This record gives sequence, structure tokens and C-alpha cells, in this order.
Amino acid sequence: MAVDNATPTLESMLEFQQVYLRAIALSWENKTFKDDLKKHPADALARYFDYRCPWLLEIKIVEHDHESAWDESSQSWKLPLNTMTVGIPERPDPHSDEAVALAAYSDAGSNYVFTCC
Repeated sequence: MAVDNATPTLESMLEFQQVYLRAIALSWENKTFKDDLKKHPADALARYFDYRCPWLLEIKIVEHDHESAWDESSQSWKLPLNTMTVGIPERPDPHSDEAVALAAYSDAGSNYVFTCC
């Protein structure tokens, strides 16, 4: 869960990248951590790295299939694309409230992806 629901910044994205790289490295060495990371990602990152995600989002960790692998000959990864799920809210009733509803959605701050801060 988010610490303060902050608007993502370059610094916060870079911090997440650094922590996640450390998590990958640790998961290669520590099966207990890897299992914790897959079951409860936010909790595992907090316990092992004292990292608390500043955004409201659900982190889901999955293992890649056997087609995803490190290619030693090309010195590169063959990885699938990551997935981002975004919800569409129900249309307001009455429809005359649409403009107000869209403005309120935008004003929700960083609670939802693609809203204003």
C-alpha cells in the first residue's frame, strides 16, 4: 500500500528501479525471499529493503515462462512485456453529471493513473 500516495517523480521511479534490481538479485540467491516476494511483494520489499511504495498500486510478481531467459551468446535478455491494468469507471447517472464527474476524477490526485496531482 502507498505510504503517502505521492505523485510519481523521476526520483521515486529510480528508487523503485534500484530496489527492484536488488530484489531480483536476492531472489536468485534466497528462495524464501523469492517466495515472499511472489506472495506479498510490497511487504517483502518493506521487510528486506525498508522500501515502501509511495503510490497506490498493486505490485504482482510472476515468474517468466521457459521461453524467457538470459541469452549468453547475445548477452541480452529475452523477456515478455510487462502488463499494466487500468480501470474505466462507470458512466455517471444522470449523464448531465459527466463533466463534473470527469473533473472530479482528474482532481482525485495520484489515487488513480492519469489523473492530475
